[in-house]
Amino acid sequence: LVMKRKVYIITLGCPKNITDSEYIMASLPKDKYILTDSPIESDLILLNTCGFIADSIKESESYIKSLSDLKKKYSYLTIIVFGCMVSRLGVDGLAKKYPLIDGFYPVLSSDTLLKYLNVKFNYLRQQLITPAHYTYLKISDGCNRGCAYCTIPFIKGKYVSVDYDRLLKEAENLVNNGVKEIILTGQETTNYGQDLKKGNDFISLVDDISKIRELKWLRILYTHPLSFDSRLLELIESRDNICNYIDMPLQHISDNILNSMKRGTSSRQIKDIIKQIRSASSKIAIRSTFIVGYPGETEEDFETLYNFLEEYQLDRVGVFKYSKEPKTIAASLEHQVPEKKKQMRFDKLMQLQQSISLNNNKKYLNKTLKVLIDEEQIIDGKKYFIARTEYDCPDIDNSVIIDADSNKCKNDNKNEFIIGGMPEVLIKDVAEYDLYA
Repeated sequence: LVMKRKVYIITLGCPKNITDSEYIMASLPKDKYILTDSPIESDLILLNTCGFIADSIKESESYIKSLSDLKKKYSYLTIIVFGCMVSRLGVDGLAKKYPLIDGFYPVLSSDTLLKYLNVKFNYLRQQLITPAHYTYLKISDGCNRGCAYCTIPFIKGKYVSVDYDRLLKEAENLVNNGVKEIILTGQETTNYGQDLKKGNDFISLVDDISKIRELKWLRILYTHPLSFDSRLLELIESRDNICNYIDMPLQHISDNILNSMKRGTSSRQIKDIIKQIRSASSKIAIRSTFIVGYPGETEEDFETLYNFLEEYQLDRVGVFKYSKEPKTIAASLEHQVPEKKKQMRFDKLMQLQQSISLNNNKKYLNKTLKVLIDEEQIIDGKKYFIARTEYDCPDIDNSVIIDADSNKCKNDNKNEFIIGGMPEVLIKDVAEYDLYA
């Protein structure tokens, strides 16, 4: 009789980390390992860390301290820490700082953590951390851009595309296992294939994945203005299952700041791409992220960003306060912006976006939208479904809150009002970030 190791996995950080943890789950043979839902029920705990910015390192280290305390109480536990924070801070320093941890391994690769676990890499995922009806497909790792504020090149190295045929097999496997929405992710998705043979490019990949039968939604994250291809707009227009959604982190709009950030783009280029997207289709929701308080950001630079958002009315916007990260070019720049000023600019930009989002949401009032139901919630004793439209990515965008006690839900003959269901709902009210149906 072979005793199975009981494994508990904790995942911090971005969707790419979620995918890595799911690869580990897929790689653990069922005759040797069993996944558990509780750290106390396990004998092996795997912590997948994030190390992108100071706050994520702080969160990762907080988990390590908690796990060290847990090991003091349950000495039989084996605790392994891996991922981005380990790649960034280094194995030796972490091992000295946290002696109770049994091992530290960098970002997932076949000769590190998987070698310790004595398993072979398996990308055909059967079990997901996300709900069973959607998941992320990581199409690349690393980055060649060298933005002045970014730690990714230190952590992940150069841009590497995942094998084209493997991704198609992986996507087909996911859909065959009940996934309705695949979300493409990577440091820069639109640069996919630049290191592969001709014809295995991003547009071809999106085209081929969208042809998979039973795939309801294909969503694209992390496009870049420098590698954006207008053929993507034609594909979105021609395929019903490619979401009318483009995520393009722009970071700023002032040429002064864009140049200092080493983004390689100009204000004019960015505006031209947005106009191109809008002229191609009024249906496409544009999501972006921006950094405030970058070194040398003047009041004029900030007002340029504020006025841009006010004029262009982007559908979804995330705002981040600049984080000074060691070894980056930006960390050594003069004129670092005080924290108080960063916060003021953050608040002002978020208040603007709240009003823009509310105004955008009003166009859906009394209209019918197809949604994907992610979960059920009981609020004040009443049942609701929490769903999303094709214009919304999980965890970061708007939600559709459906009254589960409504007549349509109660008289659901098609079994649409379940988690993973895709019903059409009538929007009766709106808020800044929510629709009520």
